Amino acid sequence: MNFLSRIFGRPAAQPVQDQAVLIYLDGQGLPEEVYADCDLMTLEEQLEHALGSGELGVVDGNEVSTDEVQLFLYGADAEAMVRAIEPVLRAYPLCQGARVVVRRGAPGAEQREFFVKP
Repeated sequence: MNFLSRIFGRPAAQPVQDQAVLIYLDGQGLPEEVYADCDLMTLEEQLEHALGSGELGVVDGNEVSTDEVQLFLYGADAEAMVRAIEPVLRAYPLCQGARVVVRRGAPGAEQREFFVKP
């Protein structure tokens, strides 16, 4: 607990984490065995571990549609998050061909994207 939080009884403000890594997984075009053998929860756990359990960022949920699954990761440094999670993306079969958007700020900020090669 820092000095101000001891005086006012409130925790110190957390650093702003408005940079993002958005991962778009193919929800229907991969081989059937990939969907049978892999699951979203395992992928999210591996990503959380790669992010240092919150040290670099957090996995902040997902959205599933009929043809795509979106994962949302937020933190203070999107490029650092990508460096940390890239080995997971390349190794986990569910990520084959995934589109990854790296956003360096709040929505509307500069971004780049790449595809995970199978």
